Amino acid sequence: MADLYIVLIVLGVVQGLAEFLPVSSSGHLAILEQIAYFKNVLGSFEKNINLFINVALHMATLAAVMIYLRKEIIRIVTGVFSGLLKRDFKTPEMKAAGYIIIASLPAGLIGIIFHDLIEQTFSSDIVVFILLIINGIILIFANKMTLKDRKLYETGALRSLFIGFFQAVAILPGISRSGMTITGGLANGLKPEEAFRFSFLMAIPVILGAGILEGVKAVRSGLPGEIAFPVLISMTLAFAFGLLALWILDRMMQRIRLYIFGIYTVLLGTMGTVMYLMK
Repeated sequence: MADLYIVLIVLGVVQGLAEFLPVSSSGHLAILEQIAYFKNVLGSFEKNINLFINVALHMATLAAVMIYLRKEIIRIVTGVFSGLLKRDFKTPEMKAAGYIIIASLPAGLIGIIFHDLIEQTFSSDIVVFILLIINGIILIFANKMTLKDRKLYETGALRSLFIGFFQAVAILPGISRSGMTITGGLANGLKPEEAFRFSFLMAIPVILGAGILEGVKAVRSGLPGEIAFPVLISMTLAFAFGLLALWILDRMMQRIRLYIFGIYTVLLGTMGTVMYLMK
């Protein structure tokens, strides 16, 4: 039982930090699975328990996003209701909501249709490590982009869809969702601060939808009661460290220091590749 607590505590911290910092939580999990202790404990879980833990931690980080961006979310939601009542569909809030929905579509559709195929095709650890290196190279180049000052509500439907495809690419394990969507936002002229907000606002429908679909599967399979408390602790840690990660990235976006995360994931992917080849 102590092993379960230790592993879930580590998973909660890693999920909270790596889910939002552009370093890929799936890549970090692949690294952990190379360590015999974690590999043995995680391997002892039944598939539905692993699925439940994954869903629970994602719901915790979703809560962190909604708390961190609560003012932005409230402003958009109230603006949408106001626009609907006034039948004014051209307000900044209405446009922002529309662009967030459009940007969420590619990842949602691809995730639903090709999720199992992607998991089977890219389940190899060495592939994850190579993708971590690619993720880092993209972030390093993103840091060199010419910055513009487009607002979220000025994004436009086509640009939003384009950013959405960046999010869809992050379905690949080892590729950071936040890194890709922020890169997509910068490439489409969004201000760094706006790219940060757009990245995480468009994540809300995707994480929520995936959480509901996967959560139903896990619950239907039945779950042992003894995992409830350790999972709750893990969720609490994921929530707390998720807030911390959002704060760190928000501050770093003000100075555009994505290259730091890029260098880190290149080194991490290289380390993982070496560990894999030495087995």
